[in-house]
Amino acid sequence: MAIYRCEVKNISRGQGRSCVAAAAYRSASELRDERQQITHDYARKTGVEHAEIVAPDDAPSWALDRQSLWNRIDAAEKRKDARTAKEVLVALPRELTLAQQVELVRDFARTEFASKGLVADVSIHAPDALDGGKQPHAHILIATRALEADGFAKGKDKSLDQPQGIEAIRERWATHANRSLERAGLEQRLDHRSLEKQRIAALQRGDEIEAIRLDRAPEPKIGPVAAAMVRTGRSEEAHAWRDASEVRKDRGWRDRLAETLRTVQAKALELGVEIGSKARQLAEAAKSFLDLPEVAAAGQALQWREAENALRQRQDSQQRARKQTLSRDWKGFSR
Repeated sequence: MAIYRCEVKNISRGQGRSCVAAAAYRSASELRDERQQITHDYARKTGVEHAEIVAPDDAPSWALDRQSLWNRIDAAEKRKDARTAKEVLVALPRELTLAQQVELVRDFARTEFASKGLVADVSIHAPDALDGGKQPHAHILIATRALEADGFAKGKDKSLDQPQGIEAIRERWATHANRSLERAGLEQRLDHRSLEKQRIAALQRGDEIEAIRLDRAPEPKIGPVAAAMVRTGRSEEAHAWRDASEVRKDRGWRDRLAETLRTVQAKALELGVEIGSKARQLAEAAKSFLDLPEVAAAGQALQWREAENALRQRQDSQQRARKQTLSRDWKGFSR
């Protein structure tokens, strides 16, 4: 499922970081840092699917050469603690192909940065995820000064220095990503707001089912280093992965629950019954049945009689009591 993530970070000399080294690592290339006289060679780095420089239309040729670009950017800063670049890190929808991901990130970089005179160095990484799939994401390194005819502007671009600017770019990333998902014919959509804000908005518009789906903990981030440690059995990181897995499991459960409740709601509307106010009661009653594959299959096909028969076949007394609660609620909705 598509996951939202958009973070803004600083590349700062004060933190012992080099924009040349950052560009070399993210693009899996070899770059020479002329100021420090150090060569950063990451040409053998794996997992980098694509790298390109997105520059303004009138950019000079040197701005399209990674070696020249980042050394000139570095030379433009005189302070020993200077922030030499910004980085925007975004998660890419797995559901998109690599070509679609490249188009998405390129359009985002061109619209939000290059159009304002800023050069963006884009790299798409797709390391292995612990669930067996890929973890596609993009690193967008951005110059802190706009290009000018003879180099860089005297003043820095500060659009990503303030909370409102960061919130704005987070919202625009969601807009770009959702446009790409729509063009690809996919139903998934991303939302830059916190889960709590999304839940409150759902309640305000009367969507109790969506509020139930959103009433969960945010998914913790497990970075590539921690993921590698999990694979080697490092206990602390393994605990973190298990915690993240529990959150993902809860998210999956709530997604299935919402899908089931919407199916029930659609069936109820056919019968002229409004169930919005009782959605949470029905959710609690249905909770113990959602992991039963025969019930899920029957429910998805609206085979209510088959689903009811599948439940009856469960002889456990606790399951039977919960089934009776679900049956009573359903009868109440049908009146």
